[in-house]
Amino acid sequence: MKAMLALLAGMALLIVILLLSNRSLQHDLNNAVQQHAALTAQLHQRDQLITELNQQMQQRAEAELALRQDLSTAAQVMQSREQERQRSLHDNPQSRRWADAELPADVSRLHDRPAFSSASDYLHWLSGGQFLPGSVQPSAH
Repeated sequence: MKAMLALLAGMALLIVILLLSNRSLQHDLNNAVQQHAALTAQLHQRDQLITELNQQMQQRAEAELALRQDLSTAAQVMQSREQERQRSLHDNPQSRRWADAELPADVSRLHDRPAFSSASDYLHWLSGGQFLPGSVQPSAH
């Protein structure tokens, strides 16, 4: 009977140990499930971000292509206009003389200006500028 009692006590102790071990394993399983859910959510967010970035990259590539086409068109228009201007200079001697003539000194001086390091320097230069000389002849008005 003592052996039976010792066996029952040992089995009860074993059952308690197994129940505590089961509870610990359940807790670990719940933690693993929560971590899995968190990692799955992070992966989903990452995939969405990758999709958005790919869309933005595609849009930028399309915009770049459109800009390159616009630039090419503008270059062709500019080249066409330059060729037309060159033809008009070669065809019309009066236009050629006009284009080759130097600007008057007063007009050339209007194009002269110092290098500016800021907008305030430019405004200071504008406000301190000299007035154009008056004409020699009074106006007829």
